[in-house]
Amino acid sequence: MEKDDKILLILNPAAGKGQGKKNFDIIHSLLKEKFKNIEIVISEYRGHISKISRNAINNGFKRILTIGGDGTPYEVLNGIKSREELGSIELGIIPAGTGNSFLRDFIDIDYKKIIDRIKIGKTRLVDVVEIEYGKGKEKKRKYYLNILGVGLIADILKLTNERLKFMGELGYSVSVITHIFKGLKNKINMRYDKKFIELKNSAMVISNSKYTGGKMKISPLSDTQDGKVDIVIFNEVSRIDIIKIFAGVFKGSHMNHKKVKHIKASEIEIDSEPQLLLMADGEVLKQTPLKLTVLPKALKILI
Repeated sequence: MEKDDKILLILNPAAGKGQGKKNFDIIHSLLKEKFKNIEIVISEYRGHISKISRNAINNGFKRILTIGGDGTPYEVLNGIKSREELGSIELGIIPAGTGNSFLRDFIDIDYKKIIDRIKIGKTRLVDVVEIEYGKGKEKKRKYYLNILGVGLIADILKLTNERLKFMGELGYSVSVITHIFKGLKNKINMRYDKKFIELKNSAMVISNSKYTGGKMKISPLSDTQDGKVDIVIFNEVSRIDIIKIFAGVFKGSHMNHKKVKHIKASEIEIDSEPQLLLMADGEVLKQTPLKLTVLPKALKILI
């Protein structure tokens, strides 16, 4: 990154209970020490960042910096129309959210240290996950960087993000307990890399990186550069199983539970009965069926 390159800085003022807005003057000042040509845009509503991103690409911006949580870079990616456009930008993620999970694979969550790294200008290529979901005219396509929850996991994340974020990490535990009493009753058919598996009374996450919900190490074997996602399946779990599994999620020790199954794959198709809720990087995406493709090293991040 050159000193005089034109840079777009997007602030999500709602992220992290306003943490980005609170620190914005310091962040801007630190960036201006090296970059003089910074254009600032503040998002005003959910989905606005995708429109900002789209306009930025149309206007020739090659470097986009975000101030927010995991949902902020997610929105940036979903202003992008093609794989070619994904490869045309460099994305810097300055943490100001509740979780900032994706960044934890690379660095401690300290926005000043991350700004120092951005100013150095080195990039790292990371995989991006492309998904298609829904049926017929309702079919949609999205990209994500961090995690996709399917079924119970999506339900837990949805409740946490919508109603329990103020509780921090405790909110995830409360959400787990709330959903345990509902139990699981479903049938999931999954094809992955030309293989097939049938699951019953199960839930899963499909992760590109290790963490979700901040320090919850839901997928400890994930690698953002291996061209694959990690499918962590809670297979035919009872209420007691769910309690025991989630007791180990923050350390990653849940992977040793006999009902947890781990698969790596680059292409996945999922259908289910009944249809199951999907959530990607904090956004609820309606329900299965789902088609997923990993785009290897498709994005440059400044880190």
